[in-house]
Amino acid sequence: MYTATNKDIAIKDVKNAASNIRDEAVDTAYEVKNDLRGAANQAGAKVRSFFNSASDEISHASDSVTKQVRANPVQSSLIALGAGFILGALFRR
Repeated sequence: MYTATNKDIAIKDVKNAASNIRDEAVDTAYEVKNDLRGAANQAGAKVRSFFNSASDEISHASDSVTKQVRANPVQSSLIALGAGFILGALFRR
C-alpha cells in the first residue's frame, strides 16, 4: 500500500499554493482590465461632451456673425477690408 510521504504532501501544498496565486493573478488582471475600460469610457464620454459643446458654440457664433453681417453689410465690408489690408501688410514682409 502506498502512503504519502512528507515530500509528496509538500509538493501538493506547493502546487495548491501556485494554483491559488495564479487564480488571484488572473482575477486581478480582469479587475484591472475592467477598471481601465471604465476609465477609458468615462474619458471618451467627456471628450464627446466637450466636442458637442464646442460644436454648439461654434454654430452659435457662426449664426451670430451671419446675423451681424446681414444687419450691417456696409460696416461688415469695411471691417473685412481693413482686416485684409492689415493682414496683407503683415504677410508682405
